[in-house]
Amino acid sequence: MKTFTFTHPIHSEATLTGYVMDCDVTLGQETNRPAVIICPGGGYLYCAATEAEPIALAYAARGFHAFVLNYSVRFDAAGFSPLEEVSWAVGLVREHAAEWHIAADQIAVCGFSAGGHVALASGMLAENKPNALLLGYPVASMEGPQNAFFAQLLTGKEHPTAEDMKTLDAFGAIDANAPPAFLFATVEDRLTPYGALAIANAYSKAGVDYELHLFQFGPHGLGLGTAESANGSSQLLNERVAQWHDLSVSWLRKIFGEPVFVNKSNSLVGHYLKEMGVKMPEPLKAEQN
Repeated sequence: MKTFTFTHPIHSEATLTGYVMDCDVTLGQETNRPAVIICPGGGYLYCAATEAEPIALAYAARGFHAFVLNYSVRFDAAGFSPLEEVSWAVGLVREHAAEWHIAADQIAVCGFSAGGHVALASGMLAENKPNALLLGYPVASMEGPQNAFFAQLLTGKEHPTAEDMKTLDAFGAIDANAPPAFLFATVEDRLTPYGALAIANAYSKAGVDYELHLFQFGPHGLGLGTAESANGSSQLLNERVAQWHDLSVSWLRKIFGEPVFVNKSNSLVGHYLKEMGVKMPEPLKAEQN
């Protein structure tokens, strides 16, 4: 695996970190793989580490190239900077698709909570749109008193106008051209209790493919629901909700197709001997009685 980090050309606080799988003959195979770009949550105040690298490594372990977008937060998010940054991230991954052995038409954006709003916006409002969305307990819209602070941060205004709000309205932009979406949330979530349901309903009305998993138990911000993303908190351990990741992998493979591996060498020893110009001995023949 190769890891590297790109800094946004204008917003220096925004970065894209890649976890790119090795794809060459030394693995006995060479193929282009799908990619997942992860947008952590954090209420547009920070990018939660529990929803960043642990998620990327989980997808990498299942054969996906993975990327973490640390988008602009707090006052740096004004002008809806995260939307431009996620578009930049998708475009950058597509630009380097051949170099990184990525299937350019198999790029998903995965977002949690506020990062779910960024991910949703990438599919509806961005210049460079992904091919699929993975949304965990997402913020669906800026409407309602609990999301008013988000709107202030993203517009940079204490009293955003109706026109300002329209620029943030990824939910209202859901239509027949939306990319397919995988959604999960919990009934007990009190911070974004209706986001996944609202998005699923809008997808249903638009006639776009989606899959929704609504688990009964569990708080907001579970991430993977396992120790890898729990940061030592037992509240973030939930074996039932943890099923979402396997389900999302299965769903992505249905949407993008199963990976096709082309065997380049049955014997790496033989490959390297041939590369060095060493003549392979003839196989022994069985003696005839």
